[in-house]
Amino acid sequence: WLDRGLMAISGIGFSMPAFVLGYCMIYVFSLQLGWAPVQGFTSISKGAGPFLRSIALPAATLGLAYLVLIARITRASVLEMMGEDFIRTARAKGVAERLVVTHHALRNAAIPILTLIGIGVALLISGVVVIETVFNIPGVGRLVVDAILKRDYPVIQGVILLFSAVYVLINLAIDVSYALLDPRVRY
Repeated sequence: WLDRGLMAISGIGFSMPAFVLGYCMIYVFSLQLGWAPVQGFTSISKGAGPFLRSIALPAATLGLAYLVLIARITRASVLEMMGEDFIRTARAKGVAERLVVTHHALRNAAIPILTLIGIGVALLISGVVVIETVFNIPGVGRLVVDAILKRDYPVIQGVILLFSAVYVLINLAIDVSYALLDPRVRY
């Protein structure tokens, strides 16, 4: 029952657009509970507490859908690995269940999880523009929107080049980590 409930909640969380989730989180955590500011950004020079309060909702809004998706893919990959012969062999040798899951199943299920994380980085970069607009945060996403509206092509090109370089470096790191985590992959 609990597993099905969590999967249903994760399906709803992933299918909801980021801006709708952002407005829902603003309504609940800012307007109803008063835990976070409605919008705006507080610099870290004003203190760690106010800074963390100002970025908590945008970060949670941006990352929640991908966290849910990564959790679902991790669960599916590990469950698939748990039925493999090498898992039965490890259990037959008397390896503790925690070690079977972490050292054998999770390590061998890492390829689809890491691939999803690499794809998710591109989606997170594109989601920054929407989230910064919803929460009225002066960031790189808002810089791009303002540059597009003002037709400031050097700024647009610079930001696109920066985002592209970050994306390529993250994908390179993920490709290298394939060989570190999955014993079947060697370059």
